[in-house]
Amino acid sequence: MQEFYFALLGDEVKLPLYITGVGTTDPERHCSRPTGHVYNHVIYTARGEGVLTIDGVEHKIPKGSGFFIPAYYPHDYGCQDGGSWETHWITFSGSCSEPILKSLGLDRPLVFKSCDMMNLEKLWERMLKTIHSPNIHSGYSNSSNLYSFLVELNRLISCPASPRENHRMEQLKVIIDYFDKNYSQDISLNDLSRIVNLSPQYICRIFRECMNMRPFEHLAKKRLYEAKNLLLDTSLSISDISKAVGYNDCSYFCSVFKRQENVSPAEYRLLYAERQLIREEREAAKKSQEDKGDS
Repeated sequence: MQEFYFALLGDEVKLPLYITGVGTTDPERHCSRPTGHVYNHVIYTARGEGVLTIDGVEHKIPKGSGFFIPAYYPHDYGCQDGGSWETHWITFSGSCSEPILKSLGLDRPLVFKSCDMMNLEKLWERMLKTIHSPNIHSGYSNSSNLYSFLVELNRLISCPASPRENHRMEQLKVIIDYFDKNYSQDISLNDLSRIVNLSPQYICRIFRECMNMRPFEHLAKKRLYEAKNLLLDTSLSISDISKAVGYNDCSYFCSVFKRQENVSPAEYRLLYAERQLIREEREAAKKSQEDKGDS
């Protein structure tokens, strides 16, 4: 699934920090930038694993990790052969971006890893929603969101994971991988307990402490993400999609979806179709202008 937006910039370019783009890429493509990106760039893994090569050194980027690359810094990243990699990313600039980034310890490329990405993810989701808002002040709102995102990133890199946290991260990874492969099935806490040989109470505790949510909140997010992908296929009924992502009760699925996304599954499908049409019209208009310029 690809979902990304580039900001329509106006007076926002005068701000100390402003968003230029935000999105999700699945699968993430191979990208080689010998002269770097024109904007500062943060990418983190939502699913799977990628590889970043910078200054001649390879870094694995599994779930729970990511990287920051300053503008115009050469780099290369992509998915390993035969693997899959879903990323969430932002690009940004600003009249005061250099001193702000330096004060936050982000004046050089870095790879970060944490078992507590929840706040970063919430801020990314907020920026994604804000960037396509019709509100004329959305760019200013996202400048504030961006600053909060960078401060949270600074917190993560300033508090590196301890050996204990790394061990818990590995335990969580087993469960999350199981969710990724079996989200369409009925899953109980006892099932998870048997798979990782940990007590149900301990599983709930490490999810709460590392991810600030319960195990089945994470499973619900996974199911809704897959449902959003399936909703793009208009040949599938809402009931079929509900069953495909592990909800046997379609009414319950619709209520969970609306609580999370603020729209029903049918409304989400319609909104996506409208946005896709607008995007295609803009691309057609741009191509028409380019053709006129060439003639």
